[in-house]
Amino acid sequence: MSTGSSGARGPYAKTAMVRQHIVASATEVFSEFGYWATTMKEVAARAGISQRGLAHHFAEKAELLGAVIEARDEASSQLMAPYGNALESILSMFAVVSDNIRRPGLVELYSVLTAEAASAQHPAHDHYRERYTALRQYLLVAFESLREQGELNSAMQSDALAIGVIAVIDGLQLQWLYDKRTVDVEQILHAFLTTIIPRLPALPDVRRNRTTSPTPPAM
Repeated sequence: MSTGSSGARGPYAKTAMVRQHIVASATEVFSEFGYWATTMKEVAARAGISQRGLAHHFAEKAELLGAVIEARDEASSQLMAPYGNALESILSMFAVVSDNIRRPGLVELYSVLTAEAASAQHPAHDHYRERYTALRQYLLVAFESLREQGELNSAMQSDALAIGVIAVIDGLQLQWLYDKRTVDVEQILHAFLTTIIPRLPALPDVRRNRTTSPTPPAM
């Protein structure tokens, strides 16, 4: 009984590893060529497997794209503070940004896909529309809570602030791709947020807290 169980786990573990490798390879290819120009042949070549082997795990390109997006979203969600935790929600954005700048390929992928997916015909269109909606709501709740606590210094409505912060983050990351020496995403984001949240912890404290605190639960 024990031997059979152990043997059964082997193939499943190997399959999971192969899928992870394919998703990582697809992330690279999508970030370089975008969704429309990427071919399954190129992904298979990058992953070092046959096209038939790739099709065994992912039957079509849209399915593979979904797996790439899901993997990244899951990783990001682990860095987000629990929903409605006001200041912690804002601070968790720094954790996501910090993680992103350690993975320039993912930032490239995000930038390419969000631009492409603006078209309703793109397979990721609904995903990114819903993602932006959810992120705006996440930040709106945080800003509303901070306003109630007297910690928000802005006459703008919370929904407008949420839209603005997302635009700042996206824009900073895009500019960072062009000039990594000049554009310090974390520092500029922190300076911007300090203008509306005066008691925001200093950036070194934000970074220190991130390295000493356990990972928050997924949003």
